[in-house]
Amino acid sequence: MTAPVKHYRIPCPSDHIVMVPARLLDEELICPQCNSRFAADYTASAEYSDEQTERAAYQWLVIAIGTVAVLITAGIIALASQLLQ
Repeated sequence: MTAPVKHYRIPCPSDHIVMVPARLLDEELICPQCNSRFAADYTASAEYSDEQTERAAYQWLVIAIGTVAVLITAGIIALASQLLQ
């Protein structure tokens, strides 16, 4: 049984989405809809864009959790100092 071929959604210069197999990345292709030539660059793919969006969302989540942890710690310290007076 062979592994499924990974495809990437890459827009041509006219913004038509072309499904490009992984083996054709970094090749010059022709859009089947408008016949324009374009380079099948992974960084132009929708998958790359989705990956970058997920990475940014994860970074914001980590920052938010860290901020909440600092605020809770500061609150506990302030409460403890009030109780000890």
